Amino acid sequence: MIEIPTFAAWLEASQSQEFPDVATAWAVYNDRVYRGMQALFADPEVAANRRKAAVAEIAAVAFLESAFGAAWVKEKFPLADHRDDLGPWVQQAQQRQDLARRVFEFQSEPWFADFLFYTETNDVASALFEADVLQTLMHMPAGVTRVTASGVKGQSFDVLLNLARVGDVPVEVKYKQDDTPFSEATVHNTVKGAAKQLPRGHVGWLFIHVPTTWVRPGRGDEYHEALYDGLRQTSRVGVVFTAVDKPFPDEEAGRFRHRRFWDLYKDDSASQELWEAALLLRDLLNKGWDFFAPRAPF
Repeated sequence: MIEIPTFAAWLEASQSQEFPDVATAWAVYNDRVYRGMQALFADPEVAANRRKAAVAEIAAVAFLESAFGAAWVKEKFPLADHRDDLGPWVQQAQQRQDLARRVFEFQSEPWFADFLFYTETNDVASALFEADVLQTLMHMPAGVTRVTASGVKGQSFDVLLNLARVGDVPVEVKYKQDDTPFSEATVHNTVKGAAKQLPRGHVGWLFIHVPTTWVRPGRGDEYHEALYDGLRQTSRVGVVFTAVDKPFPDEEAGRFRHRRFWDLYKDDSASQELWEAALLLRDLLNKGWDFFAPRAPF
């Protein structure tokens, strides 16, 4: 049985150690969890039977239960352990593990409590994509702050990114459900709605997750035309990052996984510095360089 306490629970139980600050405490906690997972992965039985992926999944579920409770995890991912058929369980199992990683990675952030509440009370897929965007932005040598929703137009964006040579860049995140059919009107309305949530006088980034079913030969041109049409009357969105998750067989894990591809669209409102920052992020993602982004040990 694997047990991984949350950072808050571990810190409360470790008060006698008198850490000089939260950053030091987080470093110790992260190191201990990491070493514990490495010991599990190195177990001869795990190595001999190629069970590392299974151990990582068990650890992720255990941690998620520590953060939200077993009942919440079962309610949100009811199909994740029903593996008699190669079907819907695959996506839920992957989402459950990905969410556990993001929750673990953000524990030391000052906005973590708000992120936890948002995740607990909203659609899992949408909350997970916002978490993925946060972790993606952390690949950059920049300040990343999750913004608490205010409900006020122009002030309800999701993330504030602080970039050298650019300054503050508001970021909005939109998730299109997998059953959303493609239409130019859908894309047009999505980007127009996102632009209204960004502040006047600033040029921001927009991240959109689109269903895999939208991928078709020639669809890219249609999609970019719809982006252009949706953004032509606003200057608040400079760059659109579109995430497409394509399935592929993972033979070692014995299941299908999804590999994320990023499409970049530059609007005329984007400065050269803002566009270069977007290209840098895409380059970091393509090369798998994550010097600044936190990483869960499972």
